[in-house]
This record gives sequence, C-alpha cells and structure tokens, in this order.
Amino acid sequence: MSKTTRFEVFKRDGFTCQYCGAHPPEVKLEVDHIVALAEGGAEEFDNYITACFPCNRGKGARSLDAIPQSLADKAVEIAEREEQLRGYHAVIQAKRSRIEAEIERVNEVYERFVPGYELSESSRISVRNFIEKLDVFEVIEAMEIAGNRWIHSNSKVFRYFCGICWNRIREQV
Repeated sequence: MSKTTRFEVFKRDGFTCQYCGAHPPEVKLEVDHIVALAEGGAEEFDNYITACFPCNRGKGARSLDAIPQSLADKAVEIAEREEQLRGYHAVIQAKRSRIEAEIERVNEVYERFVPGYELSESSRISVRNFIEKLDVFEVIEAMEIAGNRWIHSNSKVFRYFCGICWNRIREQV
C-alpha cells in the first residue's frame, strides 16, 4: 500500500481508530482490512479502515460482526455535528453581542457621573461578569447608585459600584 493511500484512509477516517476512537499521539494508527485478505478481502480503498495498533492486532484476520459505520452514514453524522456547531456558535456570538451592548449601556451611565471618563478594559471585564450574574437592570441601577453617591470621583464610583454588585450576587446565594 502506498503512503498516499494510507494517508487518504487516515484522512477519510479523521485520523481516528474506527474501532475504539483512539487517535494520535496516544496510539499509532495503521490501515486495516475490513474484510481480511485471508477471508477473500480485496486490496481496495473501500476495504481499508483506520485502526490503532492494539485494535488491529486484537482483530487479526478475523471478520467483524459489526462493520464500522459506512462512510455515507459517517458523512451525514459529521454534517449534522457541523450544523449543530454552527448553531451553537451563532448563539454564543449573539450572547456576546448582547452583553457588549449592555456593557455600553452601563458605560453610558458611568460617563454621566464621571464626565470624560469611560470604563477601562479591565473595568469592562468586571461589568461583563456582573451582567452574567445579575440582570443588566440591576447592574445599571448599581452604577446609578454609585454615581449618585460619589459624583465626579472616578475610582470611588467604580469601587462602590463593584461593592453593590458583589453584595447583590451574595444575596442570590
């Protein structure tokens, strides 16, 4: 068998043992015959399958009762997984966009009380964490309370805001 054919078999099978699911670097992969040559199997691409060293040695020249999933079935399964992954990524991106918009709303409130300043990147991370733990309206309200308490004091407004948010998070537990 040529190195090219071996590589194409590995690539088709996702560089994963089709019997046990193992993959490099944990195991060394080999090309196995689905129907052993001793049983009349052919030297054909469709009769090759990726197997790890232990599975290939364990199988030997015996035929399998359960033939691995056909390539067509595997392609359908992979396509479905890819579609689910795209859907998952869309949901995560929508959540990120929503949270970023909500951080901007909190920043606008902050700028009302501390003109000329906006939330730093590290402050935005804190606000993101608060939004994920609290309702955005609670976070905005906390910023309004802090701003009214410490008007025009950049560091005190934000520290007081964080204290309010942490207290509200503790109250939830």
